Order: sequence, then C-alpha cells, then structure tokens
Amino acid sequence: MSQIQSPAGARRRNPRGEGSRLRQDILDAAAEILEETGREDAVTLRAVARKVGIAAPSIYAHFDDREAILDGLVEEGFRRFTAMLEAAGAGLGDPVDRLFAGCRAYLAYAAKQPSRYAVLFHHPHLRDRDRGVDPEVLAQGAAALDVLVRAISDCAAAGESASEDHFATAVAVWVALHGLATLRAVTSASFPWPDGDRLVTDIVGRLARLVSSR
Repeated sequence: MSQIQSPAGARRRNPRGEGSRLRQDILDAAAEILEETGREDAVTLRAVARKVGIAAPSIYAHFDDREAILDGLVEEGFRRFTAMLEAAGAGLGDPVDRLFAGCRAYLAYAAKQPSRYAVLFHHPHLRDRDRGVDPEVLAQGAAALDVLVRAISDCAAAGESASEDHFATAVAVWVALHGLATLRAVTSASFPWPDGDRLVTDIVGRLARLVSSR
C-alpha cells in the first residue's frame, strides 16, 4: 500500500509506539509560544496545534486542556531547572563554591529565560485551591529546592555555615534569589544595580550564615 501523504505543513503521524514524542512536541511548541510572546495566555490549543502541525483535537490524547499543557510545562520546567542547578555545582569540591555556583545559575536562568521562569513561579494554578496542584509539579518543585537544602547542609557539615535549620535557611536564600530575579526583570535599565557577583555573595553569605566571606 502506498503511504498517505500528509497535507503541506501537517505533521506526519508518529510510528506506532512513539506517541510520547507527540506529547513532547506539544510541550516544546507551547514553550516556544511562551518565549516568543512572553504571554501565558498566548498558549492556546489552537496556537499549539498550529505550531506542531496537527489538528487541535489530536492534543486531547495527551492533555485534557490548555491548563494541563501549562502544568506539563511547569513540571518539565522544574525538572530542567533542577538539572541546571545541580550541573552548576558539579565538579566543585568546595561546598561554598557549589552553593554560590547554584545561586548564580538560578539568577542566570531567570535572566535568560524570563518567560519560562515566570511560568514556574507565577503560574496561577499553583495558587488555585479549588483546582489543586498536580502532585508531580509539587514533586519537581521540591526537588529543585532540595538542591539548595543539600548545598546548605554540605556547607554546615564542612564547618562553613552556622545554619542549624538547613531547610529554613535554604528557603530564605530561595526567597532572596527570587526577589532579586524579579526586581531585576522589572526595574529600568538605568537602575544602578551594584556588582552582581558581589551582591549575590553578600546576600547569600548572610542568609546562609557562612562563617567567612568569599
């Protein structure tokens, strides 16, 4: 039998057993739309389907609605965010160096991918009590925070931090990083920010209760 040709611009059907590839294509398309427009409301079923080259109803085999696509973006985004934080400190023997490397990587991610960062931390359904939060999204977000908790714990074990509650200390550092990333994104280019590395060193050093300055 001759293979049915797809219409111009349409996406070819995945081989049997590779349907998961379409799910990833949908998430990738949604991420592209987010970065191109900077607007979460631009991620619609119709826009995503057009970007992938499929009919909109084909999305329902993988996502119930656009909100499920956004949940998928948040889950995948946190997974990649966690991997990036871990990679930043990989190969560094000194725990304080690992802590600072992770914090700077955090801020770099927020600056270079502002729309992806925003959907991680400002997605409205993270605060939707009626709808609830996808447990996998919560798990991935917790994994990202755990990178910072472990970094603080390693500093304390090495005698480099006076922190006694490593989780609370990590949350305080996370809050500061998020605040700094958010302020940088909304302030005028003329705002006289101090040296970035020095600022991170001062803020993180104090909140992490490091015993010596770097």
